[in-house]
Amino acid sequence: MKLINLSPLTQKRLERFCRSRIAFWSLRLLLVLYVISLGAEFICNGEPLLMRFDGELSCPFLMAQPPEKVREATGETSHVDYRLFTKSETFKKDKSNFALFAPVRYSPGETLDTADLEEDKVVTLSLIPNQPVGRFNLTRDFAIVRQDNCNQFFPNIELHDGHTNLADVIDISPELRQEINRRLLGEACGSYETEVTPMALRAFPWQRLRLVLSPSAGGDLPMTIRVNLRAILPEGQHFLPKLTYVCTRSADETGALTVFHCAPKGKQTPMPSEALAALLDGWARKGFQKDITAADGISYVDPATKTEYAVYSGNNIRFPFPPTRSHIFGLDGSGRDVFSRIVYATRIAMSFGLLLAIAATVLGMTIGSIQGYFGGKVDICVQRFTEIWAAMPFLYIMVLVGAVFGRSFWLLLLVYGLFCWLGLSYYMRAEFLRLRNRPFVAAARCQGLTNARIIFRHILPNALTPIITLFPFLLVGAIGALVSLDFLGFGLPPLTPSWGELLNQAQTYRWAWWLILFPSLAIFTVMFLTVMVGEGVRNAFDPKPFSKLQ
Repeated sequence: MKLINLSPLTQKRLERFCRSRIAFWSLRLLLVLYVISLGAEFICNGEPLLMRFDGELSCPFLMAQPPEKVREATGETSHVDYRLFTKSETFKKDKSNFALFAPVRYSPGETLDTADLEEDKVVTLSLIPNQPVGRFNLTRDFAIVRQDNCNQFFPNIELHDGHTNLADVIDISPELRQEINRRLLGEACGSYETEVTPMALRAFPWQRLRLVLSPSAGGDLPMTIRVNLRAILPEGQHFLPKLTYVCTRSADETGALTVFHCAPKGKQTPMPSEALAALLDGWARKGFQKDITAADGISYVDPATKTEYAVYSGNNIRFPFPPTRSHIFGLDGSGRDVFSRIVYATRIAMSFGLLLAIAATVLGMTIGSIQGYFGGKVDICVQRFTEIWAAMPFLYIMVLVGAVFGRSFWLLLLVYGLFCWLGLSYYMRAEFLRLRNRPFVAAARCQGLTNARIIFRHILPNALTPIITLFPFLLVGAIGALVSLDFLGFGLPPLTPSWGELLNQAQTYRWAWWLILFPSLAIFTVMFLTVMVGEGVRNAFDPKPFSKLQ
């Protein structure tokens, strides 16, 4: 027994559609994609689908808050990093505990940290020499004695205690000479700083030194005074070249640091000494979990040159990040998994398109039917209203409504649904104007049937061809409109997965090819399959006979 009795004409149309292999398989693939997107939570999810912890069985992805025992173990009340929690000793101590994750363990709105990436542990280590500092004592006859680290400032002059005069190495201004004499005469004076120019150092990056005289309390005549020198370096330059090492961690269990690369742009960086290699290796074994900053105060003294370096490190991972093994479509500008966002965006886009196409079909069919059936003044009044409504600036209305009521899926569907029915109403009006004077309509009127029954039971079934053939193209237009609005920033609210939002990011990060390629492929695939289905439906309802010219 057949559940649905199809007319011979409908059966013939279905047979013609199934004979079009492109349209038939396009419809199958389109349905498969939509069904898969409806179960997006089972494909991409950062929360376990099923978890057992401390004897409690739960489905965290269905719960608004983490399970009670998980909250007690982690101390978190709203959000728990289940990937990290399932690797902790608290979770592993009981062998009966388990967690079943989705194939992709990342949610579309989850922002990752660079330390969360499971591979590409590549960091840049920078060794920046500290600013050169030297000191010496100055006698009453301006002779330099007990110098410390001053040879770095005067490489062409050999300093000998008591035999090198200050005037031989720097230009002494009258003011500086006066300040030195005041201290040598035992006068009380405060700290004094001035810039001096070294002799015979014109070719070096730094051409000036800062000379600092310590404050004097006065009293007895001193035999010597203390003088400090500090290099004044041009902005962005260092006394010694900055050493840069690009470090990678090996894939074995030890996680030892095995590779040292040279600095980019052809600047050769020497291989590290044994002391530095030991420092880097110990740091790498910790998994590069923390960047080294100035607050850490880590320094390194080169045993060969006795130069002290400040050590800094920075993770080479920056967002957006290209595809990897754990993120096959890469990461976007906020560190979110692009694959999971595309899967969820497919569900949103296709659901939006279907709901909008259905709403436009119902509204356009109703208004067009009323116009075509009644005609006369009703037709003229409704037609004038339709023309005025079609002239309304849709984008400006969307911006205004979004500013007043905020952006949401249902509000966008409502506003856009009030505009996209216009084209279909024209087709329905023409069909009803053509069919209302047919004999079967006159027979229905003679039987005393109501206008509603005549419209929906007699005329409409014979006017369904424009509705069915235009429906796939309405779906394509609705999806394209959503992508365009999201790209312009007037569509779905922020953080909602969207193809248009990813393309908008691609406009900002033009070098991030994965933000252009994968959303574009998703849009092309869905629209291409929908258009193929539409062409198959159109050919099934309106076959075009052909002849061969001899």
